[in-house]
Amino acid sequence: MLAPAYTLSPSTSLPLIHQPQRSTCDPPAHFPATNDREHDKCGLSFTKTYPASGYNTDLGYLLSSRKLGVSEDAEQSLAACIGSFEPLHCNLNVTCPQYTQGWEIARLLNRKGDFTQAFKMVDAFEEEEHMVYSVVFSELLQQSIREKNLSAGRRVHSLIIGSGCEADYMLASSLVHMFAVCGSLAEAIQIFHRMQKRNVYAWTALMDGYTESGQYSQAIEAYYEMEQLNLETDGHVFVAVLRACSGLKSLEDGRHIHACIMESGLDSNVYVSSALINMYAKCGTLDNAYVVFEKLSKGNVVSWSALIQGCVEHSHGKAALQLFRHMEEECVEPNEVTYISMLKACSSITALEQGKHMHAQIIQKGLESNLSIGNALIDMYSKCGSICDAHTMFHRMFNVDVISWSSLIGGYAKHNNYHSALGAFLCMQEMNIEPNGITYLSVLSACSHAVLFAEGCYHFKCMAETHSIWPTLEHYNALVDIIGRSGRLDAAEDLIETLPFGGPNYAGWTSLLDSCRLHGEVSRGKECFDRIVSIEDRDALGYVLMSSIYAKVGLWDDFRKIEDLRKCANLVKKPAKAYIEVDSSIHEFIVDDNSHPQIHEVYMKLSSLDLRMRELGYIPQQRLDSFPVKEVAAFCGHSEKLAIAFGLISTPEGTTVRVAKNLRVCTDCHNSVKLISKIERREIIIADAYQIHHFREGDCCCKDEYA
Repeated sequence: MLAPAYTLSPSTSLPLIHQPQRSTCDPPAHFPATNDREHDKCGLSFTKTYPASGYNTDLGYLLSSRKLGVSEDAEQSLAACIGSFEPLHCNLNVTCPQYTQGWEIARLLNRKGDFTQAFKMVDAFEEEEHMVYSVVFSELLQQSIREKNLSAGRRVHSLIIGSGCEADYMLASSLVHMFAVCGSLAEAIQIFHRMQKRNVYAWTALMDGYTESGQYSQAIEAYYEMEQLNLETDGHVFVAVLRACSGLKSLEDGRHIHACIMESGLDSNVYVSSALINMYAKCGTLDNAYVVFEKLSKGNVVSWSALIQGCVEHSHGKAALQLFRHMEEECVEPNEVTYISMLKACSSITALEQGKHMHAQIIQKGLESNLSIGNALIDMYSKCGSICDAHTMFHRMFNVDVISWSSLIGGYAKHNNYHSALGAFLCMQEMNIEPNGITYLSVLSACSHAVLFAEGCYHFKCMAETHSIWPTLEHYNALVDIIGRSGRLDAAEDLIETLPFGGPNYAGWTSLLDSCRLHGEVSRGKECFDRIVSIEDRDALGYVLMSSIYAKVGLWDDFRKIEDLRKCANLVKKPAKAYIEVDSSIHEFIVDDNSHPQIHEVYMKLSSLDLRMRELGYIPQQRLDSFPVKEVAAFCGHSEKLAIAFGLISTPEGTTVRVAKNLRVCTDCHNSVKLISKIERREIIIADAYQIHHFREGDCCCKDEYA
């Protein structure tokens, strides 16, 4: 799941209000003393000081909890803020000779990120100087967070303990955040519970840590515990707990937090509202997300991206494209997160031309070298049916990682090209890039699509033996699919029954039921169906697959009974939709559509094709969503057929027709499109929920295995 463009954690760099510009290189010009306190450390004079310009000079506050709700222009002055920091425990007067060295370390981290050199300078400190440089400890912690360098963070922790600064609650809060971000939640929790004073920033860091590790329930519980203490909350707290609500998809908790936000008066804050939009979108209530968005006086790239991302995640790719156009009209500049979401939107509806338009913008803005965007481009091109463009994009990238390789391998798998997928898999290892679990899911998917039993078992075995990757439930279910599709249904069932995981396996039984559909296995299919219903009785997928099995073998009475059961359970089948891009516009079709402006011409084209297909020996199969069928015209109403017919009448001869469907292409449509590609002498590409089908001259790349 992509997160909102800004996930506000204690280390999020947000600007202060009314910050004057200041060079990042120079220490503050002066600190007028208002509360003298003499110390004898090193023979130096320390004074508790405050800046004259209204700065809040608590470094932990500045680094870990900057206030929300400031102008975007102020963000540009953030780098200048380092010039106004004073140490946490005792602010050193600028006349101190060691003061310059402390600021030099801060400059190293701020300007160059020179972590190693900064540590060398800290190592040179005298023991009694450590308290003087607590500002440096905070900077080192921030650099540890930026690099997610746990060993460096632990080293800073040791320095803090040695200096006697561990009791400082601001440094402790930063330590909690550092350990959480660097993946050591246990140490973060340990420090949190040792804190004598836990401020709101420590609680925020803890909630962020729980969320980052996927422990969403604990993060929400931490919020409620903090709420009982009547601590004053701020936008960071709400953003942190809303992220947890999003991860857990807990709409009830999210609505409670929303009420608290409104009570606190932060509902107009763009960052908090963006987190609310993301939460409602993740919970599947896009209407509520739109309401929050509309209440913003002026959305920024964060709120727009959150709403676009929500549309994409809930299969509203066309709506996401429309939002992007509105965003451009409002002169809001898209960022990396926006473009990644838009590329996903394009891939979901095979909007290749729109995807190329996004790619052109990305190049124009100098973002093509961004690794995440490059990976998203590979994915977009492959899912739009243009695997050659995906391959080209891969080789354009300056740097590639395991995600890049996995995306390319997964693309080849979707296109039923096992040999290219295997070649890429071997090549990545030759380049010393270790595969991960996602890479192996792509490889196993390639074996499943190509129905390669021996190769699939071999790669599954190599996961643990060669690369020390312990198979997850997803990997075992992929193996179930490989075994089942190869016709070894007994072995597939035995594997599901003996998996080393507790709890029900809905995905595994569904995969086996689909294999039963493929091989016409009624008896075993019924057993799988009973298992599925016992696990999840509110999903219509099991009913749809079981009815398909009955229809395939001609058991129409049983087909009618299973459909009646589905309707009695008030389970609605997911409506089929097909999309086609023509002249940069997205056209959407549903079953038996009558709403499109050119629907009359579409049906005329289908009738013409039907006659020509019959001349070639085409016999329509029984349509499952219209039992019993009496009229021949009923066979022409599936959404993908309507989209293809529209493409044929709307594009020049010889042009490739690209269609996206949100469900699997049915067998009858698959057979029809093979003939249409031959009659029209066109390449037709259908990207359905399982496969990219390339139809050429009467054949499909899937070899009829996925229809």
